[in-house]
Amino acid sequence: MSTAGGGQRSRAPGPPVALLHPDGASGLRRSDADPAALRCALAAHESTRGGDGWVELKSDRRARVTAGASAIGPLVVKEYRARGITHRIADLFRGSPARRAWRGGRGLSARGIAASTPVAYLERRRFGLPFASTAVFLDARPGEPADACPPALAQPEEVADALLALVLRLHGRSVIHGDLKASHVILRREGEHLTTRLIDLEDVRFPRRLSDADRIRALAELNASLPDEFPDPVRRRAFDRYAASLPFARGTDAALREIISLSLARRHRWTGKSCSPT
Repeated sequence: MSTAGGGQRSRAPGPPVALLHPDGASGLRRSDADPAALRCALAAHESTRGGDGWVELKSDRRARVTAGASAIGPLVVKEYRARGITHRIADLFRGSPARRAWRGGRGLSARGIAASTPVAYLERRRFGLPFASTAVFLDARPGEPADACPPALAQPEEVADALLALVLRLHGRSVIHGDLKASHVILRREGEHLTTRLIDLEDVRFPRRLSDADRIRALAELNASLPDEFPDPVRRRAFDRYAASLPFARGTDAALREIISLSLARRHRWTGKSCSPT
């Protein structure tokens, strides 16, 4: 693994970065991330099957995720699986998933929104098209996902308040997460406060402004992902506070009806068994 160009900058603001070229791949790393430690972490990821202090957190057709200790600190390595030619062509223009996650994490940090801290990303190409990529983050844990049930860190009302604060920060700063499920929000108890940290950053975007449709879609993603143990009055209270802070051009009632409709259509964890749009 070799590095060069310590002054090279990514397009997203943040700490200085350096080029990264391990074994035919290319990418960027934080300049304060030791290349030898990254090499060891990537090797541990490749060989991990539950040993050497590294554990596999997830493995499916889209990604494989491992976590373990390193000289840099606790790390999570997310390897995005190769996908079809349509996705590869799209990634040629928008960047590989790992590159997008790197950009998203740095952009969130620059906007003061807590998220997984990107340490490095790599991508491999064939005929100019990215076909596989890997991102390395500082581990966002310890903590629990916001959809944990029963919640160990807080009652549903406090979780809802923390999620509301997060969504207001995102939308107030014109940020789209892209997959704002509660499982992608890590909660952590810090003194008397419940803090949030976003993960799964490959679809984060920073448009100049958010439309009502953008915000409604994000709220529906989040609402649908919370289990029924989060009472509907708690959800409604959070929505009313959101709408008071960031009003909808189409009106509060119309926005609420659309959020409920989109939430139910997702057929996720919320059944809407006792909901009412009014």
